[in-house]
Amino acid sequence: MRTIELKTLGLILAIGAGAALATSCGSTSAGGNTPPPGGSTGALSWRPFSSDSPWNTKIPSNPTLEVGSAALIDDFMHSSPYGVHLDVNIQGYSIPLYWADSSTPIRQVLADVGGLGWTGVNGMNATGPMPIPNGAAPDPLSDHSMLVVDKQRAMEWGCWDMVNSSGQWHAGLCATADLNGTGVRVPATQAQPWYIAHGPRACGFPLVAGLIRTDEIRAGVIEHALVVAYPHIRAGWFTPPASTGQARVGDSAISTRGIPCGGRIQFDPSIDVSSLGLTNSGKIIVKALQDYGAYVGDFSGALSLYAENSPEAQAYWATGVLDGSEVAVDLSRFRVLKIGTLYDNGNGN
Repeated sequence: MRTIELKTLGLILAIGAGAALATSCGSTSAGGNTPPPGGSTGALSWRPFSSDSPWNTKIPSNPTLEVGSAALIDDFMHSSPYGVHLDVNIQGYSIPLYWADSSTPIRQVLADVGGLGWTGVNGMNATGPMPIPNGAAPDPLSDHSMLVVDKQRAMEWGCWDMVNSSGQWHAGLCATADLNGTGVRVPATQAQPWYIAHGPRACGFPLVAGLIRTDEIRAGVIEHALVVAYPHIRAGWFTPPASTGQARVGDSAISTRGIPCGGRIQFDPSIDVSSLGLTNSGKIIVKALQDYGAYVGDFSGALSLYAENSPEAQAYWATGVLDGSEVAVDLSRFRVLKIGTLYDNGNGN
């Protein structure tokens, strides 16, 4: 869920979407996305962001944990009415990834809020050029996210609440991200102009950050942190690599409870993943959660990780590779790493 409070010209503009729920995989036959060549087993051909990016930095062997880590994880575990399980969102409430190159058509996208790459009056009602492959479509549920990546230009175009109405593209928020950079935007409390802090996720993250991709599962390894979302994300507050905070969501996401945007959780690295009875994809995902962890990045109605879900990706997952239930582990074995400097985004009430 991407809910933004924007303070500009003395006004507060709230832009919201419905609560995201965890779903399982389904298959579609629509086309329009050609992924880049994958790497060989055990070696990725491509990884976004610089090697020193927090997304690409392994957790040290003896990290400092947050005071109250166990209590935070207990709250995390029991925050969803859908049960104590961590799911991988695929069919909906996730991120359709489309690949672009120099031949991809450029479309003009109007965004209510435009971050980097979009031009408007003080960030509002902004227009930006975005390469959008023929046949591309946003996620069908709730957040209506859509992601386009051009590897040659090392650029992401990420949009939230995207709609295509008879060839006219409109979104609630769009922003670009430099995939050669760290993947970290300027904190909202420091950003000048204010809108450069905002990204298509509630916590300001690029959409490709933390996304489970088909080429990684084919390669047999995920070499970056993931994104996790859950109902009790702490509203109003964030810590880098997040650049914005999740706005309050009823009595679920409030300012006095939960892990804030940018908080990092890790699955117990002392556990032998091969002993857990997981599928091959489950082993790959859980190993990433041990080595790199997951950053809290959004509000969700359930406990959620995110896999790319373009029609082509869904067709691949549906061959038996991924159905959303692969992370069948004891959630109490997660821990919260020390939370860094907290920033008050002023939208937790």
